[in-house]
Amino acid sequence: MRCPTCKKENTFRSWSGTITLSGVEIPTSGRRCSSCGEQLFDFEEVGRQERALAAAFVERGIRKGAEFALVRKVAGFKAVEIAELFGVRPETVSRWERGESEIPRTAAFALGELYRHPKLTRQSFEVLAASGAAHAT
Repeated sequence: MRCPTCKKENTFRSWSGTITLSGVEIPTSGRRCSSCGEQLFDFEEVGRQERALAAAFVERGIRKGAEFALVRKVAGFKAVEIAELFGVRPETVSRWERGESEIPRTAAFALGELYRHPKLTRQSFEVLAASGAAHAT
């Protein structure tokens, strides 16, 4: 295999260590070029890294739009679904994720709960929405 960075042949070796993504250290393994240090990760490892990063964001609190977007995606939700669950327009979720609007702390917390306990939290939101609709009539 040719290294995409230094273009040398057969320089990749198995590697384990930590990488820092968005300020979070994540243990990982992959392949590293012994010539230039370029690292390659397979698809499954990248998915594991994303899940570890999302869990770290949820643990410390979601602060930025890109963090919100990653946690939402790793949790398996479309932006439209989050908008519907949170009672906001899809454009609002998009503005949060692009960093154009501040993410309300309640929305960041609720997304964290959806990440941790997707079924239970979704059921709670649906019950709240139904009871709100009943009181509105």
